[in-house]
Amino acid sequence: MPDQSHFLSVQILGIVFSVFLSSTVFFLVKNKRIQEKYSILWFLISGFVLIISVFRDFMEWFSNFIGIYYAPSALFAILISCAYMLLLNTSISISTLKKQNKNLIQEMGLLKLKVEELEKKLRESEEKLSI
Repeated sequence: MPDQSHFLSVQILGIVFSVFLSSTVFFLVKNKRIQEKYSILWFLISGFVLIISVFRDFMEWFSNFIGIYYAPSALFAILISCAYMLLLNTSISISTLKKQNKNLIQEMGLLKLKVEELEKKLRESEEKLSI
């Protein structure tokens, strides 16, 4: 069985990781490298890591509450769920951007056609005036 210093070092590592993740996401939002709506999930993950790092017994209680009797398995399941949420969020963003890109390309094509038609009419009117 691990000694108390091992648990303390894991707690400190979890707290440091959580603070690092929160500050990194904060600075990414501040520098407009990530939008606020996408940062919320990262802040939630960071907060969860902080809670389970500070309150070791919380993970035991939570894993028993959801019906998993081995706390590291529950933590692993939660982290996988968070990864799936991030992937879903990214898929939604990509789909939205793809639709917007398609609409912009179609609009640009129509505008290009109109410009070409106007240039053709302008050339024709200039030719009529020069004759």
